[in-house]
Amino acid sequence: MERWRLPSRSAMSVVREQEVSMHARSARWLVVFAAVGLTVGFVGASGATGASARSARRRRVTTAAAATFVSGEMQAQVVGQNGCGTNVAGEPAIHVSRADGLFAGSEDGVGSGSELWRQLGTAGGAAASACALEYRGQPNAVASGVGASGGDIDLAIASAKNSAGNYNVYVASLNLASISVATSADNGTTFTQTPVQAGVPVDDREWIAAYGARTSLVSYHDIATSEIDVVRSDNSGGQYHQISQAIDPTSPAATSNELGNLVIDHTNTLGTTINALDTSGVGGFYAYQSYVAPKTSADSTLDEMFVAVSNDGGYTWADRPIPCSYAPGKDLAHNFPNVSVAPNGTLWASWSDDTSVYTANSTDHGKTWTCSGAISTGLSRSIFPWLAATANGVDLVYYGTTDPTGPNMTWSVYFQQNPTSAPNQWAAPQMLVTVHKGDVCEGGVSCTGGRQLLDDFGIDTDSAGYAHIVYSHDAPSLGGSSTYTGYAVQTGGQTVGAPNN
Repeated sequence: MERWRLPSRSAMSVVREQEVSMHARSARWLVVFAAVGLTVGFVGASGATGASARSARRRRVTTAAAATFVSGEMQAQVVGQNGCGTNVAGEPAIHVSRADGLFAGSEDGVGSGSELWRQLGTAGGAAASACALEYRGQPNAVASGVGASGGDIDLAIASAKNSAGNYNVYVASLNLASISVATSADNGTTFTQTPVQAGVPVDDREWIAAYGARTSLVSYHDIATSEIDVVRSDNSGGQYHQISQAIDPTSPAATSNELGNLVIDHTNTLGTTINALDTSGVGGFYAYQSYVAPKTSADSTLDEMFVAVSNDGGYTWADRPIPCSYAPGKDLAHNFPNVSVAPNGTLWASWSDDTSVYTANSTDHGKTWTCSGAISTGLSRSIFPWLAATANGVDLVYYGTTDPTGPNMTWSVYFQQNPTSAPNQWAAPQMLVTVHKGDVCEGGVSCTGGRQLLDDFGIDTDSAGYAHIVYSHDAPSLGGSSTYTGYAVQTGGQTVGAPNN
């Protein structure tokens, strides 16, 4: 179901990220994190830039091998300026292009549009700033704060340059009646959009992935049938037409599933074919659609993860289970199942059973899988996993807590690395920033509270392997009833590699 947003709050001066002093409630904090700390020190610094810049203090935790991050809340008041400030968006997505163009989007809620930030030539490392992203406005809105979209955002970036020498940027956003796709051919400076895509029925939770200079796929939940429908555009998002359904209609999963993200392999084409219906001239490519569903028609829970695999650009699909994910009686839709493809073609999948996060990998396009077992060790609950499989390891984020379930629990962004890409070589979880107080409700419109984290967030890496993360956070401060979007960039420690972009 659509993840309805909580009411917006006014842009007041409030504490961001972490309150390190109970007497400093009107200050914003730029935080420097090292995941597992042994010593803590405070240094004065200013990390904010742009019109909404302000002095900030840093909280530094250091340890020998930990990854370090800086984090802040992006401003969404002045288009064309960077800097930390305030925003009222949540459930963000992030991707980095082959030219190291970072694009982060987040939703304002149905009818209110979506927000976009960018950093061209992004780079992690010691000089990286959490306040460096430039606000680019609302690509899916027809007027400021008004639009036929604003729900369930996703981003995609082309893998080949357009005629202007740039990589197209696609921003998809949901409006229940249809899907709006906005396209930028100039690195997010301007956007054109089709607010209502013809042929898309009443829908929920869309995902978008791009290939080549002008092709993109969008998958979504067809509310009438519960199927995962797939539409394709070969004209830079100007028009989409339905080409397939990701799940075999005869499968029990066709009418009982929770879809996760959609990814495309931009590098490996061995084994692909060109479908007879494909007249684009683009050529065949691999696409992967994640979902969870009952293993059999007798099961009453979504107890197994699957990856639907297409080798012809989305026209046909083979539904491939991850047998070692099967958890009889448990629900794996927490929230959402996730898949990522490394530059060498290795697939990585992740899911949560509401207690632990698990991963699996496949080197044969999902035909066989090797599972890691539970990797979110030391936590009482971990949910909403998101992967970035790279040329030299895998990064993973999720929300986790060490507290027992109840109103006093606190949730944080956890970061975990697998520097070798071996199935069972995950390092220990690393807590980055506390983002929510209280329990988390994952029931969408049925929730009466606990919706500040919404349903997903994201991570990607730049060409040097530094991690970039966007996440939801209670607003106006920890424990608040609304949401803002934050950004964390890795400044040091273990890195992985470049993504399959």
